[in-house]
Amino acid sequence: MVVGLVVLATLTAGAVVAFGSSSSSSSVSASASPSSPAAPGGAGATASPSPTASPSRSATASPSPASTVKGSVRDGRHSGDLRYFLLSPPKDAEIYGDEDGTDLSRSEVADSADVKRALATYGFKAAAYRTYLTGDGEYEVTVRLVRFASPGSAAAYYNAFYYQGTRIALPSSGRPAKAYRLSSSSAESTGSVITVSHQGDVHISISVTGAKTPRTGMLTRLLDQQYRRLKSGR
Repeated sequence: MVVGLVVLATLTAGAVVAFGSSSSSSSVSASASPSSPAAPGGAGATASPSPTASPSRSATASPSPASTVKGSVRDGRHSGDLRYFLLSPPKDAEIYGDEDGTDLSRSEVADSADVKRALATYGFKAAAYRTYLTGDGEYEVTVRLVRFASPGSAAAYYNAFYYQGTRIALPSSGRPAKAYRLSSSSAESTGSVITVSHQGDVHISISVTGAKTPRTGMLTRLLDQQYRRLKSGR
């Protein structure tokens, strides 16, 4: 399936990136910043998956009861609350919004007609994300998961799209992975990167934004931790 090129708001504040089919030959320049936190993880000119605060601002941490979200995985198929599988933030991180994460509808994941059709083709089931500020205040990290009809569908979705940015080589660890350095429209957030992968029936996107580009080791560590959580449920 050929999906037309659209503008995708990245999973972090302060960057917009072109996102399209690997079989498409056209491109779109990334220039605008996300305008609304109401459409996290969406694919469209106005979609924004996370709060618009940059890593230079302070998030407000507030204590909350222990999480009650539950989920399980068997043979690469995930059930229950998808938020359960979101990578756990470091203990010293400051979380934006609901500490358990936020559910996303299909329209919030993609408000472009082309991407909506792609989600329908691959059997979109659920999506969720969470954003946090690292304890040292250096980076804002957003993890987004999208569950599809089957492991094959998640793999097809992963293979169908690319990000318009500078490709970053990640060390091989036995799992699929792509990483890109993205242009940012924010003077305070010039080091935006995104890594993508899939495990079972879930597509993974992890974005990291800060004043400087994060090291490859940080990207690999986050992606490996998220991959293992999806694979084992722990």
